[in-house]
Amino acid sequence: MPKFIDISIPLENDVAADPPFQRVRIDYQAHAETAGVLAGAFPGMTPDRLPDGMGWAVETAHISTHNGTHVDAPWHYHPTMDGGARAVTIDEIPLDWCFRPGVKLD
Repeated sequence: MPKFIDISIPLENDVAADPPFQRVRIDYQAHAETAGVLAGAFPGMTPDRLPDGMGWAVETAHISTHNGTHVDAPWHYHPTMDGGARAVTIDEIPLDWCFRPGVKLD
């Protein structure tokens, strides 16, 4: 059985990004903050009719495809590969390409 080592980093505010403009931003809304919006999504509902007048906790994440630990598809770099063949997109990469001997550079 292969040994899997988790080298991922969390997606959270204040994680360094390179380049910096691609930094993750997560906006957090507590239960009390969303009661009005949640109630407004259901005809006839009012916040006072929600359990304890509370809505849902909501996290809105603003990220790019280059945040956190990720795999770049050949398509990211250029529309062709292998002498002119259409480059594969991330959903076309065979999963077994992702389970190979590896080296962690720190």
